[in-house]
Amino acid sequence: MSYRPMLAKVLVLCVWMLVWSDSSRAEWYLAAHGGLQVPQDLANIRGTGSFSGVTSNDLNLRNQSAYGVKAGYFFSDAWNWIGLEFDFSHSDANIERQGITATAPILGATQQNGMTPRVGLTSNNMVVNVIARYLGQHLQPYMGVGAGLGNSLLRTAPHAESVYYPVFNVLVGVKMFLTEHLALFSEYKHARASVEFSDNQFKADLRTNWFMGGIVYHFGP
Repeated sequence: MSYRPMLAKVLVLCVWMLVWSDSSRAEWYLAAHGGLQVPQDLANIRGTGSFSGVTSNDLNLRNQSAYGVKAGYFFSDAWNWIGLEFDFSHSDANIERQGITATAPILGATQQNGMTPRVGLTSNNMVVNVIARYLGQHLQPYMGVGAGLGNSLLRTAPHAESVYYPVFNVLVGVKMFLTEHLALFSEYKHARASVEFSDNQFKADLRTNWFMGGIVYHFGP
């Protein structure tokens, strides 16, 4: 199943989010962030198509650097503690060199004699979050939950495969304001998805942990 139409819907929602409301009372923000992505194993691997019935051990994934951008808006008046946020995050979750028990070549020609070398696997999340914050003067803790579109590129031989899929995440963080509008923030988020690589004929559960920090600018009236 192709989830590319979902990408267009996510982007349309983001545009709507960024233009809807009374701009004279809006509290918009833009942020850039970076950090470390710590993936859990590529788990619950099972074959599809002609590999149906094939299973494999969970595959260890490599910790990688991560980066991304955010754009968001907090509602006005009594609802100024609730907001909407678009978050794009990118990292890799490369499959480590290790043994593999799958009896079919789910990783293509890179899988030889019960072993796989390191295999590239990117992780891109495009998510719309609902954010709730505590309105402190200098410190603003917040939490959120969201859903959107994930994209992964699996770099197997002889061909790489790019797939799209629904992704869900939860997050907690805190902002420390340096001025009325400029703040530093740190954040943890956990994302999970079920990913199907139809060309390689397998699907698996992908769960990632993101430890991020960055800078954010709030635009106010």
